[in-house]
Amino acid sequence: MIKHALVFTLLISGILGGCGENDITEQQIQLTPPPADFISPYRFIKFRLEAASDILKTAANTDGSITTNTAQYKTRYNSTDGVITYSEIYLLETAPCSQTESFDPVAILNAVAVNPKILEERDRMAHLATYYDHQEKLKISVTCEQNGAPIVVRFSNKYYQV
Repeated sequence: MIKHALVFTLLISGILGGCGENDITEQQIQLTPPPADFISPYRFIKFRLEAASDILKTAANTDGSITTNTAQYKTRYNSTDGVITYSEIYLLETAPCSQTESFDPVAILNAVAVNPKILEERDRMAHLATYYDHQEKLKISVTCEQNGAPIVVRFSNKYYQV
């Protein structure tokens, strides 16, 4: 009986271990470099909402967030008690992304003016890469959150853990 259980366990392990190995392909993306006047969204973390609004030349809405749009990016900045605590940037050139196609997160980070060499990679899946920036005390997520959407980079100090 133990022999049969061991064979069954090994068989299931082999099947599960091989699942999806060939299902994930690398998504090749050609990204436009950020414009010379581009300021990465993480730079606004801890800014007063009014100061960020002045720099971005965009008024905050009633829920305390600022949204900017260009042909290349859609960026949102959220505030708590009048201070920016979260930002996200959608790279419109990456649409449509696919959750089953792996992408190069380093290319994505470079496209939003983040130096990947100073980051610690924490998690990596086909549709998600998570990093910690210990200098800025930020958690950075690069993700394809749903098929057909653009890739989004999120910056937050709320879930940063040492």
